Amino acid sequence: MAATKQAAVPKKRAPAKKPDSPGPNTLAIDVGGTGVKASVLDPTGHMEHDRVRVPTPYPLSPQVLITTIDGLVRSLPPFDRISLGFPGMVRDGKILTAPHFLSTKGADGKPDPDLVAAWDAFDLQSALVTAFGKPAKVANDADLQGAAVITGNGLELVVTLGTGVGTGLFYRGRLCPNLELAQHPLRANKTYNEVLGEEARKKVGNANWNDRVRRMIKTLHTLLFWDHLYLGGGNAERVKFELPPGVSLIDNAAGILGGIRLWDQDEL
Repeated sequence: MAATKQAAVPKKRAPAKKPDSPGPNTLAIDVGGTGVKASVLDPTGHMEHDRVRVPTPYPLSPQVLITTIDGLVRSLPPFDRISLGFPGMVRDGKILTAPHFLSTKGADGKPDPDLVAAWDAFDLQSALVTAFGKPAKVANDADLQGAAVITGNGLELVVTLGTGVGTGLFYRGRLCPNLELAQHPLRANKTYNEVLGEEARKKVGNANWNDRVRRMIKTLHTLLFWDHLYLGGGNAERVKFELPPGVSLIDNAAGILGGIRLWDQDEL
């Protein structure tokens, strides 16, 4: 694996916070395959500003992502720290996989080698600290959504349905890190992403896609015997069948609201 890299970005500053503020405000960022969303949370986890969103730009390099975030935060209130959910495997704030952002092809039809090199072991957490001058934490986006909704009872699974499929697994409130089912075969040698992602939904239609989600729920229960399954992400609102016991839908805003819990869980 290549040495850790950081984006060459000018150091940014967030406006100074009011001295009478009761605690740290958190800039919470949810990076998705179709949109980058952000808001600022007060110490209790309430949004101090409506969530702002811009379409995810492609091709997306680390530099472009930092620049996109910088544009988003200019309309938001002051903040003291940063939480970011990323759609790929993350460890110690470094990006291990970035499947959505390596979809841009080079001249040979393979992933653009410059993007592959740019994302390989990229230290996004340190890059955010450099760009904004604030402490930062970066985690997988499904793990971050899960942190916002789990109860801490038994084995809880979070599946996000959007551009791709994200998965986060928690046992008694503690994260089992780097569960990445998106790239794992689900049926007919096709991965979860290929069967349930946004491209597949558009191709087969909502009714067939819902049938696939039903089968996914059964498959994952057989695989993990979870106590509760949470379905989130931008396409969770398209799930139209009666959910079996132990399965519930969660608001896509959980990707933002988990920003507070991220600072309370060292495992994320």
